[in-house]
Amino acid sequence: MTYFSPDYFTARSRWRSAAGRLGCRLESHEIEATSPTDQALTIDVAIYGNPLAHKTMVISSGLHGVEGLLGSAVQLALLEQHFTTAISSDLAVVMIHILNPFGCAWYRRWNEDNIDLNRNFLVGDEGYDGTPPAYPLLDSFLNPQSPPDRFEPFLLKSLGLIKQYGMSTLKNTLPVGQYEFPQGLFFGGKDRSQTQIILTNHLRRWLGLSQQVFHLDLHSGLGKWGDYQLFAELMSDSPRCQLLAKYFDRDKIVTIDSKASVYQPRGSLGNWCKAVFPDLTYDFLLAEF
Repeated sequence: MTYFSPDYFTARSRWRSAAGRLGCRLESHEIEATSPTDQALTIDVAIYGNPLAHKTMVISSGLHGVEGLLGSAVQLALLEQHFTTAISSDLAVVMIHILNPFGCAWYRRWNEDNIDLNRNFLVGDEGYDGTPPAYPLLDSFLNPQSPPDRFEPFLLKSLGLIKQYGMSTLKNTLPVGQYEFPQGLFFGGKDRSQTQIILTNHLRRWLGLSQQVFHLDLHSGLGKWGDYQLFAELMSDSPRCQLLAKYFDRDKIVTIDSKASVYQPRGSLGNWCKAVFPDLTYDFLLAEF
């Protein structure tokens, strides 16, 4: 049996069925977006375990759309293999299935507004404006306004940009998030996305009475084939990182002070969760497969 599904609608149907058989409390939250079929696009939530628990594990998938097919497979395997026996009486599991249903349904990373959702979760008084200084110089290359020529020298142009600006500059320009080019890459939006509004309205309720939360957000596409890394927006010597290293392979945890090829994005889901729940112990790891 394979837990991987070929499309969003198949994945959602299998996930809902498995969660229902397990007796989870189920919710669906529709987003307004064009679907490849006549079916609605929904963010689905399953809550398993003690509703009065003081500890909660959150497992979310599909923040980057098409990557949700991997996340859905992991969640489905958990529902059908690992939650078949009773869990701790003081633990609840909140499973959020496909945070970007439009992207998953259309096999895209971005959402219905071309937003990279992991750049949309700004906190405090951060405004949806600004862009890394070098991004305007690169936008015409990244987002051309016409089809390429038959002999388009894309590779040579790419190498030229690397030589001109350096890999460090490009790494800290392209993926970190920008808010001025709506049709460009890694666009963080001009306002809160539908996904962020749904989480703002409901995540606190899903967490119930929990005082301690561990959140694992499932992604795919970065790193070596068949391997994984756990990204923590923490310093490696911080107490929380040291604690996480007791439960996970320390060599798999990538921190913001790591020498690995990582970048610090604006508007990440992990920072937002920790910022909006300052009264909770909220640990967040982004799993990249």
